[in-house]
Amino acid sequence: MSRQIVFPVVTFCLSLLPALAAKAQTSTNYQNKEHVVNSGGNPAPTLTSTNYKVTLSSIGDGLLATSMSSSSYQMSGGFDEAYPPPGEVLNLRFTSKTGFGWNPEPSVGTYNVYRGLVSGLASGYGSCIQSNLTTPSTTDTETPAAGQCFFYLVTAKNRLGEEGTLGKNSAGTPRPNASPCP
Repeated sequence: MSRQIVFPVVTFCLSLLPALAAKAQTSTNYQNKEHVVNSGGNPAPTLTSTNYKVTLSSIGDGLLATSMSSSSYQMSGGFDEAYPPPGEVLNLRFTSKTGFGWNPEPSVGTYNVYRGLVSGLASGYGSCIQSNLTTPSTTDTETPAAGQCFFYLVTAKNRLGEEGTLGKNSAGTPRPNASPCP
């Protein structure tokens, strides 16, 4: 018979984790379900054997500060390493007349590129022109009208689909994204 343990465990229950796992493995009808809500994550791995199944689900911070392991399993201290929040994309630079790149963002799953006219900066921060890019570079062959020029902003999306910031404006406040990429 298979038993199921579903983690994460609420912070105040962390000290009970080894005891709960042991009880679940020795009982024919024991099932433990606990939840933590904070800021995002559901990893793909599920720990299984013929005697038990452990499914990890988390919205938020790591389950614990340390790792648990034995000769037959290993569980890291959380999902923050695998699913960090998306950071700001830095150092956008042109590599040719139509090509540009940026520093890779460690949390990235994909990148989104936004473009707008410099004359329209007072009313917004551009529109999505490219989405789901997997490399930290792209090209744009569009040319602005005479007397106009484009600006570009790039965001990172982590593997959970959370999109990062467009950066901050000159007043130091986050730029709102009025037309996010699909």
